[in-house]
Amino acid sequence: MTSILTNSAATSAIETLRTINRQLGAAESDLSTGLRIAGAADNAAYWSISSTIRSDEMAMSAVQDAIGLGAAKVDTAYAAMSSTVEVLTKFQAKLVAAKEESADRNKIQSELDQLKDQVVSVANSASFSGVNWLNTSFENIFDVAQSTDKLISSFVRSNNGSIAVKTTDVDLSRLSLFNSTGGGLLQADYRSPGTVGGIRNTMYSFDPSGQSAWENYIFDGPLTFPDNSTAISFTLNLDADDPSNTTGAQTGTTQTYTIDRSAIDTVNSGWNGVVSTRAQWRQVLQSVIGGSVRIFQDVSNPAKYSIETTETSGRGASYQMSVVTSTLGGGKTGGLQDSPAIIYGTRAYSYSIWDDAFELKPTVEAYVSVIENHGSKTLTLTQDTVMAALGTTNGKVTSIGDYIQVLNYAFSDQGFGIEAKNLGSGLIRYDLIETVNPEAGRKTSLGIVGVTDNVGDVPEFGLLDIDITGSYSIDRYIDGIQSMLSKTVDGAAILGALTTRLAMQESYNQSVIDSVNRGIGRLVDTDMNEASTRLKALQTQQQLTIQSLSIANAVSENIIQLFR
Repeated sequence: MTSILTNSAATSAIETLRTINRQLGAAESDLSTGLRIAGAADNAAYWSISSTIRSDEMAMSAVQDAIGLGAAKVDTAYAAMSSTVEVLTKFQAKLVAAKEESADRNKIQSELDQLKDQVVSVANSASFSGVNWLNTSFENIFDVAQSTDKLISSFVRSNNGSIAVKTTDVDLSRLSLFNSTGGGLLQADYRSPGTVGGIRNTMYSFDPSGQSAWENYIFDGPLTFPDNSTAISFTLNLDADDPSNTTGAQTGTTQTYTIDRSAIDTVNSGWNGVVSTRAQWRQVLQSVIGGSVRIFQDVSNPAKYSIETTETSGRGASYQMSVVTSTLGGGKTGGLQDSPAIIYGTRAYSYSIWDDAFELKPTVEAYVSVIENHGSKTLTLTQDTVMAALGTTNGKVTSIGDYIQVLNYAFSDQGFGIEAKNLGSGLIRYDLIETVNPEAGRKTSLGIVGVTDNVGDVPEFGLLDIDITGSYSIDRYIDGIQSMLSKTVDGAAILGALTTRLAMQESYNQSVIDSVNRGIGRLVDTDMNEASTRLKALQTQQQLTIQSLSIANAVSENIIQLFR
């Protein structure tokens, strides 16, 4: 049907042209922008995802820049720390040279002063963008909240959509060479309890074991035992407690011994009953009495020997010989005789020398190494110990009297059977408490043998305080510098490890950024090959549609021709 009111063919052609023009516009937009999804109208879901990811990518790029800034801080500090290690090594060598008696210490001190200035210069110049990790101003450098710096390392979005910027903590208390309030690696550590009242510096030159009981004799041989009717007998009382210093003293063990021809033959029948020398007599005595005693020979006197209890019975240490009888010619006894009185061994004791006041800071613990009756133990001193012992509100120990009070409180509180006493002139004596440790003699031992603490044997001086022209011990200076050098080397190692960590993190972050960019591209980028081909096809369709519209419009002209 042909109508002059409605040209269906033309209408269809126009509609097709509109559609093609719309698709052609979209194709041209894809090609010009490079995006197939340029806005939410194109694909709301993909546009939302890509916009979020693009925002994350920008944040990651900012993190990448921050990592570079952090790496620059670390590199600056590392270079300065490495230089400091070299200077301290030279400083230590100079101190060793100063030990030589003929060394000119004034000249060496001048060299040391120059090295000090060099370290200060290095620390002051180790600044990047106004940040200096080696020269700090913390009120309390050992307070982690104050002395921790943070380096940005990554940007993370969790599964629930929350985001976080991750950081790497840097403990500046392990890096700072100089801190305005002290505590830097090259400064005196104000946490240090020093010598802990002298125990760290006390030198011990005595045996920490108690003394056993013994008696000396002079051999009066030769001794002849023709048969068993000739004999020497005696009674020994061993290992009784000393009633003068022991509660509930025990009486020890008593036994009578007889030496006759049979006893001699048991040792050596070839002697024919004759004991000619002290050495032979010693063998006989040891054979008869057994392991309850030891018999010693005096190298300075060929006739002298000693009998000592080995403390195999009881808890005490005592020796008493009595009822010595002899049927030998001339009444010879081999030198044995009744003891004038019972001889007691002693309990062990020890000493330390008080040298100076000290303070235990809140987080500091001092560990005193103790030998108590051959057992190694540790006495722990803390600020709480000092406050409880003295009734104070701090950890300061200002006098030898305070110190003894603290020690005795700690001994009792921690289950030691030890008591400290002030002997005057700075001398402290430590004794075993007999109600806790009633043993005596070599069964006992007591030593206060040293001290450590949880901040290390840090020097009580700083690098800048060292002056070898004074009376201070150069050995102590050398020890102190070694401690500083060790901590500085550790600091350099920390920075070196941090440099490697940041480089790895930077490389990883860049890989993540590249992956994110590829992911965004897959979601929203235009496939240019496909888009250009589609554009060419749409252009062709447009031309054909225009031609179809032209043909459809020509129908009306044909109708007019029918009426001519």
